[in-house]
Order: sequence, then C-alpha cells, then structure tokens
Amino acid sequence: MRAPAGRTDVCVIGTGYVGVASAIGLAELGWNVVGHDVIFERVRALERGEPPYNERGLASALRRHLSSGRIRFTESLADAVTSARIIMLAVGTPANDDGSADLSALGIASADLSALGIGGTIVVLRSTVPPGTTDALAERLGPSVPVIYSPEFLREGTAVEDFLHPSRIVIGGADEDAMKSYVELFAQVDAPVMYTSAVEAELIKGFANTFLAARISLANEAANLCDAVGADALRVLAGVGADPRIGRSFLQPGIGFGGPCLEKDTRSLRHVACAAGVRAPMLSAILEVNDAQPSRIVAMLEDEAGPINGRTIGIWGLTYKAGTDDVRHSLALSIVDEIVAKGARVRAYDPALADVPRLVKCELVQDALTAARADALVVLTDWPEFCTIPGEAIAAALRRPIVIDGRNMLDGNALQEAGIRYRGVGRGTTPRRSAVLPSSAEAVSSR
Repeated sequence: MRAPAGRTDVCVIGTGYVGVASAIGLAELGWNVVGHDVIFERVRALERGEPPYNERGLASALRRHLSSGRIRFTESLADAVTSARIIMLAVGTPANDDGSADLSALGIASADLSALGIGGTIVVLRSTVPPGTTDALAERLGPSVPVIYSPEFLREGTAVEDFLHPSRIVIGGADEDAMKSYVELFAQVDAPVMYTSAVEAELIKGFANTFLAARISLANEAANLCDAVGADALRVLAGVGADPRIGRSFLQPGIGFGGPCLEKDTRSLRHVACAAGVRAPMLSAILEVNDAQPSRIVAMLEDEAGPINGRTIGIWGLTYKAGTDDVRHSLALSIVDEIVAKGARVRAYDPALADVPRLVKCELVQDALTAARADALVVLTDWPEFCTIPGEAIAAALRRPIVIDGRNMLDGNALQEAGIRYRGVGRGTTPRRSAVLPSSAEAVSSR
C-alpha cells in the first residue's frame, strides 16, 4: 500500500539494520517514509512485512506501518526521492582488507542522486564513515543540495528502541537551516542535540565505538590476569566500575567484541590515523587483545578437557550477541573454526538460527540440551534462555562434566553442585605463580 497522497517526508536509502530501524522509527514518530534498496528480493520481502534481520517486535511494527500507508518500499530511486524533503543515506560501509572503509555503495548512491537532480532536498548521511566523507559528498552533490552528517547509535536487537530513545542526537554540518529541519523530525524525542562540524560528528561516531571496544579489551586483559593469579574478574571489575569516573558498562569479560561495528570502526580509525601520519598504538592494542581472545577460550577448553581431537564439543550460541540473528564477524564462529581445526566435531545450538552459516563446519541442532550431548560444552552467545536450563539437566546431557562459559552468564555454583567442572572467563583458577616479597636487605637497597 502506498503512503497517503502528498509529499513524502523522508526517503531512506539502504535497508540494512540502520535503514530499516530508521524507517520504522520515523514512522513511529508520525512521518511518511519511503525506503529504497537496489536489492530487488529485499524490497519485495519488506513489502510483505518481512524485515531482513531478526529483532523483537520489528516485523509487527513494519506490518502495522505498511498497512497504514506510513511506510512503503521501492527499488526505483527516482520514485523514492521524487517527493521527499529529506533523504537519509544508510548504505553499508564495510571494511576493506586494509581496514579502510569501503565507500563504494555510498559512491554509487551519490552518483545516482546527482544524476537525478535533487536541488533543495536535504541529504543526511547516517552510515559510519571516515572523517571528510560528508564534505566530499557535499562537493559531489553540489551547492544546491544541503548535506549534513548525523551518526546512528543503534544496537542490534534494540535498534528501533534506540532510535526512539537516543542518548543524544549528533548533527554535523555547515547549513544551519538544514540541521534545524532535520531536528524537527525528532521533536517528540527527549534527547539533547549536539551541533558540530561534519568532521567532528564523523569522529564522534568512530571514537564512541572505539571507546567501547577499548573497555571490552581492557576487561579481557583484566580477566586473563585474574585467571593467572587466582582472582575473580567479576568482583575485580565490579569494584573498578563502582568508581563513578569509570562506570560498569562494557566491563564484562568474555570472548571479545564481534559484530559489524566495533572492530570495523576501530580498524577504520587506525587506518585514518596511519594515513594522516598519526601514531595510534592504543588502537592497535585494542585490536591485538581482541584478536587473541578467541584462542584464549579454546585454550581454556583444552585446559579442562585435554586434547580435543576426535571429541565432540557442544556450542551454545553462534550469533555475535543475543537478540539478533547476525553472525557477521561473530567471534563465536572464529572459536568454532579453531575447535574444528584441532580435530573436534562441533554440535551447536542458537535460538535465532535455522541454518548453519555458510562455511561454518558444525552440526546445527534444534535445542540446547541436544547440543550439550558432547564431551564439553562452550557458551559463546549470551542468550537468556541458557540461564533457565537446570544444572542437573546439563550434567545429564554431557558425556564429560565440563562447561566453559565464554559469557560468564551461567550460575557456576549451581553447575558445580550438579557435578560439573565450571570455568568462566577470569573467574579465578589456581595461581601459576605467587608474588614474592623482597627481603629487608633488597628493600633497603632499592631505596
């Protein structure tokens, strides 16, 4: 069903998770939206009310706004932009092999928009891009097209909710009238608005994700040290996070950060810094810690189970986080690959997946306890349902009573009471080496 007659308020180009969440969010705020994508099959699926990714309540919201005519989709760019007063660009910007952002989709979209002649229409770039991209886009579209940058801060699994309840709205650009017109879209949203230059807004997005990545890597370094000296990282990090200058968010040790954003944006910033001749050793360190963490999980498995060649390993979770069916850059898949490379068989369960991702060498089963019929169980995604399974049921399913909790989400005490050898990340194993206090003579000589 087409939107009511009259001017479309917003055209959203790109129907990935940012584009679809933005389209539905804008419709929730009362605006008329048309979504555009060059992928014919995706457009048809969206017209049937089938979103391209899984998120609680997403499909029902999409169908509601399709029925009301508030949203429609088209593969014709000319049709999409004809009556729009604001065009929102939400195309993908994946990473190239060297860490730089692949801006080819943005280049194609900008060339097509330029050919259509959209003078006077406001263009808002929402994709995550390196600094300078918005200015380059404005130059390409010409002086008659106001171009601004407004980064998204959406989490997969809660993207529409995050769109409607943002912590802040960041708008970068030079055209004050265009920025004010864009802010009007969010008149019902209670959030502070930050006006910056386009380059500053681009860096806000990049460094926001990099700071989150840094906290996760630091938490994992703390957990690995806690394992070595016999401490519990959860208590250590709770004490650290209790400092209001630090806070508790993103200080949970685990398998590392995966998904389509944190690693990509950190690598992109490192590439930008290198190209600008700026040393960025912290960015490299964040990535180095994260790259090593999957092997750390496999090492924990081998510490408890011994050689895994010929064994069957149960896996709970393949998606990069709970609440989504996204397996892009999932570290769970990296861990599965490493386990298989050591000669083990993998039996996996993930509540969001009906099929095994392409090239992943594992058997996908339809319930958690079937996956646990193995020589050890490894938890890799923080699905809440895993916490509801009794320890006795897990113990009965396992051939050898070993659980490696890569998310620190299970009740280790309950599992141990059920006879299971439980191992979390940074939960305190036997110290490998005790600290040695200096003798009084050494203490004096060191003064």
